[in-house]
Amino acid sequence: MKRDLMIVLLLIVLSIPAVKDLFKPGAYTSHDLTHHIVRTIHMDKILSQGQFPPRWTDELNYGYGYPLFLFNYPLPSMMAVGIHHLGVDYIWSVKLTLALSMVLSAIFAYILFAYLWWDRRAGLVSALFYLYAPIRFLNVYVSATFGNAVAFMFVPLIFYAIVKASRGEATKASTLAGALSLTGLMLSHNIMALMVLPIIGLFFLLYATRYSLLAVGLGLGLSAWFWLPATLEKRLLRYDTTLVGFYQAHWPTLRQLIRSPWGYGFSHPGTELDAMSFQIGLAHLLVIGVSLILVFARRRLAKLNIFFLLIFFASVFLMLEVSNPVWKTVPWLPYLQMPWRLLAVSVFAAAALAGWVVVNLPRKTLVASLLSLAVIIANRNHWRINQVFDPGENYYLAINNTTTMASEHLPQGADKFDNFPPATAKLEFLSGQGKISYQTNTAIAVEATITADTDSQARFNQIYFPGWRYWLNAQPVEATFKPNRPLPQFSIPTGRYTFSAQFTRTLEKQVADIISLISLAGMIIYALSRSRHLQRRKKS
Repeated sequence: MKRDLMIVLLLIVLSIPAVKDLFKPGAYTSHDLTHHIVRTIHMDKILSQGQFPPRWTDELNYGYGYPLFLFNYPLPSMMAVGIHHLGVDYIWSVKLTLALSMVLSAIFAYILFAYLWWDRRAGLVSALFYLYAPIRFLNVYVSATFGNAVAFMFVPLIFYAIVKASRGEATKASTLAGALSLTGLMLSHNIMALMVLPIIGLFFLLYATRYSLLAVGLGLGLSAWFWLPATLEKRLLRYDTTLVGFYQAHWPTLRQLIRSPWGYGFSHPGTELDAMSFQIGLAHLLVIGVSLILVFARRRLAKLNIFFLLIFFASVFLMLEVSNPVWKTVPWLPYLQMPWRLLAVSVFAAAALAGWVVVNLPRKTLVASLLSLAVIIANRNHWRINQVFDPGENYYLAINNTTTMASEHLPQGADKFDNFPPATAKLEFLSGQGKISYQTNTAIAVEATITADTDSQARFNQIYFPGWRYWLNAQPVEATFKPNRPLPQFSIPTGRYTFSAQFTRTLEKQVADIISLISLAGMIIYALSRSRHLQRRKKS
């Protein structure tokens, strides 16, 4: 235990170069950091209004509302909100969340791989390979993909729980850690979850026990409030019409995977104009090569190392254009959007094999030291921002676009609101005249008194999405709207009325919320119960 603590402290020290640029003042230029700061601001607002689960943001989409957190990963912004309430501004809250996720991902990887390979040196090397990989720095410093960076933190503990259970050494702590980590993965990044869940599924088939089943079941159940409605209600969105076939323009070449220049630009259609790197990592390719030599030359065949080699080469294959028929056949693959995102899977497999190489070569301490040095040096040009960008927090407070690539979470048939006049109020008269005063005005509940001096037409400036309901004087009222501009309109005869609007839970959301509540109760009961399998271990 004392040696493990010393290695964790060493890992924290060795993580400093990877995160040091996050501690520079202000924000930095990137693809998406601005979006995630804005999302954190709006997450803070709706949570402070008591909206949980967080699903609807009323001020985004230029004031016309957007189901952002119904479909976009909520946990990273929730974590940043928690840090914000410790007394730092929104910019620092996002950057500190990124830094924390980087350091914790290394610590959790050490816990997994030291246990998996029965060797602390192997665990240390695997943890460094998991942290010091080009895709990790691309996620943080180039694209600033908040959710993807946070999701890396949870993956190791899911595998740890499964391995622990498979060896008959499951504990209450490991089972709960696996369940909470799977919940964290599901809530951290939709695409990362899509990539990793099949790997977890395959690993689970190899090492399934009732305790790993319990961890997976509780994790999926606890996160159901997010992933189940997002899956069932995706059919209502313009997503498939705006991003269909998007992946076909973003294949990296094999040469780019092996070596491509580091840059802070974008992934462009084709390969000639790409201004960002898609390399797996030179040190990571080195351990793959050594692993192959050990397998074929020394016949070091085992279920675990073969599993990780197959996962590595499968992920590389799926990143290349030659795999296009597979992408057209497997229905969930196109939702990854860009094939090179599978670098996350390649790096996880390579990190696992780095530890395996250590335990299968003589002079393990020397090998571990050389590999650790190699992976840090190989990534020395990647752990920095491009430029400081410090416009101040008010800059982010004023942004109210959708914070998504193509406003893809608007309803089917709806046009983007980019060129539509921004909303100035939740309710407005389109014709006629009168007065509007608000008694309640939150993201998901509005109550107002409308005094119409003449027969009028009024509009509720929140896009219609299933779950919204409207009342006049407590009587349900039907709204009309144009499919391409789904803003509900109402006829208001002369007089005084109480108008109410609420974003209620659909059946899908109610079922999902109930599943999560049951799972939470089950987790609490399990945490407080006496652990029978621990008692059996003590008696044996």
